[in-house]
Amino acid sequence: MATNLKDLLVEVFEENEQPIDKHAVIEAVSQYGNIGKSIYSEVNVLEIAEQLVQIAEQAHNHVLSESDDWFDKVTVNRNMKAMNGMVKEFKVAAKEYSAVNNRLSSLYEDIGGILNRYYDIQEAMDPVGGEDSDVDNDGDTDDSDEYLKNRRDAVTQAVQVQ
Repeated sequence: MATNLKDLLVEVFEENEQPIDKHAVIEAVSQYGNIGKSIYSEVNVLEIAEQLVQIAEQAHNHVLSESDDWFDKVTVNRNMKAMNGMVKEFKVAAKEYSAVNNRLSSLYEDIGGILNRYYDIQEAMDPVGGEDSDVDNDGDTDDSDEYLKNRRDAVTQAVQVQ
C-alpha cells in the first residue's frame, strides 16, 4: 500500500482544526523573556548546600561542646551523623538540580532563538513598581515614574490609616 507525500505530510503535521488567535499567539511569544526569569532565578542551590554543610559542622561542634554527659555525647554524635548524611544527600541532589537547571537554561535559549526568528520577543521586565526606578517599565526613568511612586506611597498611607 503506497502512500503519497501529501498524505504523509498531513499525517505528520495534522491540520489544526481549532482556529488560531493570531494576536494571542504573538502576545504570548512576545512575553517569552519573562518565562526565563524563573529559570534564571537567583537561587543558587549549590551555595545553599555549602551553607548547610557549614551550619551542620558548626552545630555538631557546638552541641558536642555543650554536652557534659558521655551518654548525651553518644546521642548527639548519632544525631549529628544522621544529619551529616542528610546534608551530603542534599549536596548530591543540589548538584543534580544544578545540572538539570543548566540543561533547562540551554533548551530555553535554543527555543527562544528559534522563536526570535519569527516573532519579536520583548526583554524580561521587572514587575511594575518593582525595586527599580522605572516604575512604569517604559524603558526610562522620568516624571511619570516619580508620579506613580508618589501615588502608590499616598495610597499605601491612606490604606494604613484606615
